[in-house]
Amino acid sequence: MEKVTRRKFITTAGALAAALPLGAAAFDFVPSAGESFHFVLLGDLHFDKLAHHDMEYVKSKYPNDIQQIENYSRITRDNLPGLLKVAKEKGVNLNADFYLQLGDFVEGLCGSESLAQQQTREFISLVADQRLNRPFFVTKGNHDITGEGAKETYQRTVLPWQSKELAKPVPNANATFVHKNARFVMFDCFTENESLDWLKEVLAEHREELLFFCIHYPVVPFNARSTWHVFAKPHQQTRREELLNLLGQHRAIVLCGHLHKTNLLTRNTPRGNFVQVCLGSVIPAPTAPVQDHLRGIQFYKADLVNREPDFSPSTLQERRAVLEKEASHVKHYEYADCCGYATVIITSKSKVMLSIFVNADKTPWTTVDLAGLFQV
Repeated sequence: MEKVTRRKFITTAGALAAALPLGAAAFDFVPSAGESFHFVLLGDLHFDKLAHHDMEYVKSKYPNDIQQIENYSRITRDNLPGLLKVAKEKGVNLNADFYLQLGDFVEGLCGSESLAQQQTREFISLVADQRLNRPFFVTKGNHDITGEGAKETYQRTVLPWQSKELAKPVPNANATFVHKNARFVMFDCFTENESLDWLKEVLAEHREELLFFCIHYPVVPFNARSTWHVFAKPHQQTRREELLNLLGQHRAIVLCGHLHKTNLLTRNTPRGNFVQVCLGSVIPAPTAPVQDHLRGIQFYKADLVNREPDFSPSTLQERRAVLEKEASHVKHYEYADCCGYATVIITSKSKVMLSIFVNADKTPWTTVDLAGLFQV
């Protein structure tokens, strides 16, 4: 097999970028050889420290989030280092080509731009300290842009960081790159019309075997919080149908976070099926048990709202109606209340192996061929 040098890789990828001006990019490292590749997947992290917050501001603007900030600060101190350590070990052992995180990498809610900058820069430094020697890509989450100065920090600090990781300018949180036989789309679900229009342009040029659609909010609701998905509001339903059909047409593998739960499902559309994977990486305790494990489409029904009986009683009927409407389109369903990390191994269009690890375990909780889920 011919050795892939850094010079050869960048030259080849540069030619591909010319053919695909909407997003192909070269990474500034020597990638794995051949067409197969691996990457490490992380969900919400909510990196946080109490020192990142003006607590008077939090008490005034987000009084219900004080306990959450205290909890995420504890998890950042006690559990995040172990998670990052084992994620790096997996990446090294697999020779992973990059790390991909699905939004809410910081907690936000800081109270000033200077504190938001401190929080974000400390997270970027934490990633650098891991010496991963691979790109670390992030998707925009709601917490990453919530609080005084958070949006400005994303623009001034996060996007330049991601431009370096991707080795090309990233002017906003909508970004795409091609790696070997796969296209990755990082979708900004907080700029609705602009993002969907941009996605249509990108997919018009999509010629790769695989499409990974990376978004913070789930595309398909899957638990009691069934209105916490993208384009969930009544006036957004036309755009939602457009998105669903695009994902089905291109047989997308959706990677999402936000709900701090684990989920695998297949959803049909008039143009084809797509697969959704949801992952959370906020580990409450190193030995936190897996709870509420459900497997089978018989569990995807309105009664999922009963899994969180105290959540938002005023929206109960609305949430039940959303699940009832979606149920006829869901062809595979698995759910568990747990967090951790995952690895993805791509060997061909017909074999995409996902391994999910609970907490910071080194042995997978489950391994699934995502390509096979399109056929259910």
